[in-house]
Amino acid sequence: MRYTKILVSLVAVLALVAFVSSVSAFGSFESIEVNNVEALGGANVAVFAGETIPVKVTFDATADATDARVKVWISGSRDYSVSSERFDVLSGGKYSRVVSVTIPYDVDPAEDLQMEVSVESRDNGRIGPETISLATQRESYVVQVLDVSADTKVKAGDALALDIVLKNRGRQLAEDTFVTVSVPALGIEKRSYFGDLSAIDQSDPDKEDAVERRMFLSFPANTPAGIYLVEVHAFNADSESVVTKKVAVVGASEDSIVVSAVTSKNLAVGEIGTYTITLVNSGSRVRVYELVFETSSGLKVEADEPIVAIPAGTSRTVKFDASADKAGKYAFAVNVNSDGELVKSQSYVANVEGSKGVSANATVLLTVVLAIIFVVLLVVLIVLLTRKPQKSEEFGESYY
Repeated sequence: MRYTKILVSLVAVLALVAFVSSVSAFGSFESIEVNNVEALGGANVAVFAGETIPVKVTFDATADATDARVKVWISGSRDYSVSSERFDVLSGGKYSRVVSVTIPYDVDPAEDLQMEVSVESRDNGRIGPETISLATQRESYVVQVLDVSADTKVKAGDALALDIVLKNRGRQLAEDTFVTVSVPALGIEKRSYFGDLSAIDQSDPDKEDAVERRMFLSFPANTPAGIYLVEVHAFNADSESVVTKKVAVVGASEDSIVVSAVTSKNLAVGEIGTYTITLVNSGSRVRVYELVFETSSGLKVEADEPIVAIPAGTSRTVKFDASADKAGKYAFAVNVNSDGELVKSQSYVANVEGSKGVSANATVLLTVVLAIIFVVLLVVLIVLLTRKPQKSEEFGESYY
């Protein structure tokens, strides 16, 4: 008896739900066109993986509804659901809306999907849903660049490593597939052969529908620092695919340190002042540095080694001399270049005092004066040493 009551209650609930559903609809479908094919009558509409198709929904309104919208999703997956804009429905009207639906890209070579279409209102129920069968298939020849993994930064003169994954999304064998990696702005390119890709993985013969390769693209040492677009282009006789990535190219300055302990010196006219600059190569390869001087008029600057090669992880101290024939404050700079790029510009000052003639005469005069003083002192010393002491007279008593 108890089970009978439960069964009766369940039937009543289902009947109530059916009744509510029937009275909550504010209209009925007249037609549903999928990719320009009428699908309301149970047609199995053929579609291709990855394509975007129009779905046109036409319905007759039997009651008013507010904030209605057409909703379409595939196999119940919300990832592939779309909705139209909201609109009000007035009883007695015929309405038509078109939404664009993207068919999933990663489908099996032949896979049947279900599309559900409904018109829903926020407060007045809904029309449908109506289920439509989709005969989904791949295009015959589609090669896709599935993934490109690479660093976002590379140093000028180094190579950028790119891990590239290709996949055959077509129904047929992708024969003789190539990949080129290029930077159009620099005119550099590298090409590699990826071989044949099966439509699906198979063990006999052993063929796969995806393949991964690593490619290296070398950037010239004189590449200006900046952001560049790298193009990965996969192609064969029947299909092609292009993916782009951005990469930042950094120059020699990223691997170099320039240090100078003393940047200002006081010099006499005609005197040579020696400065030093230390270059540190913290990179992973040998770098050649060039010292280019920017000098003021009247100042002469020369380096012992204007061009030096420094191994990776080492440093070198370079000396250079500065001199001037006139007094004044001279500012000059040393531009350190590597691989055609300015690494650093270091500023220096040479304070030159006096004049060339006066300085020489003063030196001679001082030497003469010191010599005279030395001679006089020597004579006085000799005289003092050679003088004899005077004898005193003695007077005694005499008796007669």
